[in-house]
Formats: sequence, C-alpha cells, structure tokens
Amino acid sequence: MIHYFKNFFYPEAVTYSYPKPKEEVVATITEILSHKTTFFDSIDMRGSFFNSNSFAIESISPSNTRGIKYRSILTGKITTTKNGATEIITTAKQSIVYYLLFCVTIIFGLLYCYQYILSGTTGFLLLGLALLLIGPFAVIGLCNVANASVIERYDMYIDKVLRLP
Repeated sequence: MIHYFKNFFYPEAVTYSYPKPKEEVVATITEILSHKTTFFDSIDMRGSFFNSNSFAIESISPSNTRGIKYRSILTGKITTTKNGATEIITTAKQSIVYYLLFCVTIIFGLLYCYQYILSGTTGFLLLGLALLLIGPFAVIGLCNVANASVIERYDMYIDKVLRLP
C-alpha cells in the first residue's frame, strides 16, 4: 500500500534505451506526434516537444468533463549515452484534479466523523470511515489507470516504432 502512495506523490521514472542516434529518435517521435489525431483514428494520443530534448504526450479522452482534465501526461527527456545509444527517461504525471480529489475525500471523511461526534448517528461514522479508508485508495486507483493508459500509448505508438531495426 505504501508503494501506491509513494508513486502517487512521487511518480517513478522509466528509462527506455534505443541503439539509434538521437537525431533519428527525435525525427521518429516528431513524425508520430505530428500525425493528426481524432477520436476515431488509430492513434488516440497527442503530444508536442518542449524543446529538442523533451516532449509530452497525453491520451485523447472521449468523455465530456466540461474542461476538467483527468488524464495523465507522460513527459520524456531524451539523452545520449557514452556508447552512442539514445535513452528516453519518461515520467507519467497525473493531473492536479487527482490531488484535489485525494484531499477532498479526506476532508469530507473527517467532517463526517466530526458530525458523528456531534450527533451520535452511526450513518455519519460509517460514511466518514468509508471516505477516510476507501476514498484515497479509489482516487489513487483511478490515477493509476490514467497513468497506465498514457504509458500504454507510449509503448504502442512510440516505443514499438523505435524498437524496429
């Protein structure tokens, strides 16, 4: 359980290594990211380069959330090793909405427990304990789904192409 909390607040970096020159890797990623994406298209992600060494990708979601972005963003930093191989260090970072939901479930759980102390109604205690015990884990679970989704997009569309000879 501690592992999930740690990954929620401090996402771990995953390193991919390719036996290709950096310029070829950057050109391949640029070509993939420049592909026009739509919901019914085969590539359901979009991304862009920040500079020549770092990029970000995110998945395209069909859900209507009125501007709130629940999706995670995968950032990648491109480096060259001493032997000429190219490494991409990726980190999936969740949206701030997940942090807010995490805090809100704890706050409401504490408020319902306080309401139980004031009124003595068992329903408030059960709801408060449920929000305190289950709420944060549910938020972390949803966040892990969003992170896994964007990592899967990287593996399907970028890593798979860069692994080809």
